[in-house]
Amino acid sequence: MWRTVGQQSTIEQFSRSIGEDTVHHAYLFIGPGHTGKMTLAVDLASALNCDGDEKPCGTCHTCRRIVEEKHADIIITTPQTPIDSDESGGAQEDGPPGRNIRLGHIHNLQHISSLPPFEGRQKILIIDKADRMTEEAANCLLKTLEEPPSYVTWILLVEDENRLLETVSSRCQRIDVRPLPTGQLEQYLSETLGAPPEKAHLLAAISQGHTGWAISALTDESVLTARSSRIESIIQLIHMGYAARFDLSRELDTQFKRGRSDAFDTLDTWATWWRDLLVTKGGCADSIVNVDYVNDLNEQAARLTLEQIRQSIGKLDEAREDLDLNVIPRLVFDSLVYSIPHIQRPTSETGASPGALQDKNVTQ
Repeated sequence: MWRTVGQQSTIEQFSRSIGEDTVHHAYLFIGPGHTGKMTLAVDLASALNCDGDEKPCGTCHTCRRIVEEKHADIIITTPQTPIDSDESGGAQEDGPPGRNIRLGHIHNLQHISSLPPFEGRQKILIIDKADRMTEEAANCLLKTLEEPPSYVTWILLVEDENRLLETVSSRCQRIDVRPLPTGQLEQYLSETLGAPPEKAHLLAAISQGHTGWAISALTDESVLTARSSRIESIIQLIHMGYAARFDLSRELDTQFKRGRSDAFDTLDTWATWWRDLLVTKGGCADSIVNVDYVNDLNEQAARLTLEQIRQSIGKLDEAREDLDLNVIPRLVFDSLVYSIPHIQRPTSETGASPGALQDKNVTQ
């Protein structure tokens, strides 16, 4: 039983390939984060090693071990995966630990791929965030992808195909993993997972069809709590004075140093907010993502110009690019919070923030 939600044509393609013994030696799963790429990869690993009649059956000993991440022949590598010093090949590591897939990671996988399966029929080597491979690591992997052992299947999970060497992507079979239509996701959350209709509608909307995020938010309240905190921070940022803005920049810098993903999640949430402001300003409120913050969006959209909204979206995109290029994070965050337009707090809110700007109208 495939656990993957949606992606039906891909599942049918894999089932045919397994039945006809025409499975490709390397796959490239391309799609946004939280759309089910990892679930699909593990499902494929189960199908290739399943002992049942219908593959994957989900109930045999092999399928259970794979889903529980206990199977010796299913190897998942992420930028955070530790690198054995013996597998670094004596080369100087290229990039800070936890940020990229590095040369040592590929050396380790090459060693694993050279050994026959230990307990299954097929070794499945999964590289998560393969678009974060350093150039040296990608070139090293390229040699392995050209002539892999028959018992090895590589699966590369990628969000930004443009960051991956074309020579690597050309040696893999491309599989697009797209977000689920919100109506279909809402139905799945409600009918299959038992979510209350109101919550299913909310999660389908704010997840933008990203099934992994929606399921996590349904089962773990802290996901929605973190999202609400990020939304509140951008709502308040628009009203903040300079002192408070740079305090927020310091917090973002600290967050980034603890873990890049949290900081990028904040920027992604902010970008979604500003795009909601854009569609609200343009009279297309039916297209907003943050459906539980309609009043705040209407209030801010009424007091900002289209040009200010567009410029803020551009600044957020620019901040992400600068962070990817390893620009000093504090400088990136300082520039970003400084550039966000300022509007006075609504008259219904009493008092002003300690660092309030002097201007009485939109000033930036």
